[in-house]
Amino acid sequence: MGARRPKTRCRTRLLLTTLALAACGTDPVGPDPAIAPFVGDWEATKMVVTSLANPEVSLDLIEFGATFTVNIQPSGQYTAILIYTQQASTEIGTISVSGNTLTLHRDFPSASTSASIYALSGDSLTLDGETEFDFNLDGTPEAAVAHIELLRG
Repeated sequence: MGARRPKTRCRTRLLLTTLALAACGTDPVGPDPAIAPFVGDWEATKMVVTSLANPEVSLDLIEFGATFTVNIQPSGQYTAILIYTQQASTEIGTISVSGNTLTLHRDFPSASTSASIYALSGDSLTLDGETEFDFNLDGTPEAAVAHIELLRG
């Protein structure tokens, strides 16, 4: 009987260790290899928004004094800050990459998901995707497309 107890205890420990490791899964804030090329600080040199309702209405917010910066961490977490007309807008979430699509999973200030087609060449990143912008400054954003060119800082 004495010989059985250690085996049972070892099996129990092995089972508990296996269950604990399985429950842990992958590290949600650990490095994501698909994100590696995007990690760092980015600053927009061009941020053009074009109205979907009237494609003739198009603005380059950078030309109008805006700044747009993005910080991407190895885990895929990002912080994006747009400063336009002396007002800051901060967005926090995670990114994922599949093929030539970069998807933003925003958690703050509200949950949403948006996707952009991207082109990455060295320290230059271009994003093209749908967005919203208040073209007539009435407090209601309208559907738009954005073309953003960023340089790694």
